[in-house]
Amino acid sequence: MNIVTFFSNEGVPQEGLSPTIRILKIDGTVIINDQAMSETGSGFYYYNFTGYDENEDYCIRADGTATLGDTDRYVYSTNETAGVGNLLKIGKNKWEIKGNQMIFYEDDNTTELYAFNLQTKNGTPTEKDVFKRVPA
Repeated sequence: MNIVTFFSNEGVPQEGLSPTIRILKIDGTVIINDQAMSETGSGFYYYNFTGYDENEDYCIRADGTATLGDTDRYVYSTNETAGVGNLLKIGKNKWEIKGNQMIFYEDDNTTELYAFNLQTKNGTPTEKDVFKRVPA
């Protein structure tokens, strides 16, 4: 997966930089530590993240180097893919109501992904006349 960023200096696209990228897992584990990025042109740079895992959330920081002012030097981002991936699983995979719980399953349609307690408007557990769901 290519991670693309844009650097400017007071609004002007910057070419000829030697930016680096740092990628961390959401738990703080450094995956990529200040590796060089490649220039595309017109202020755009990219890094080919070959170890990308679509089920992992990452924190990303690109450093355009000290040649840029403090407000233009760093670009920050996240991928939040794991969260999006789980939304897709909820939409496409099996779900069922067991007792007073709604259960969403992983791709194997056996492993629970999320469970919610189902309640009436008054907060009474139910599997009929459901008014709200609450994380279990």
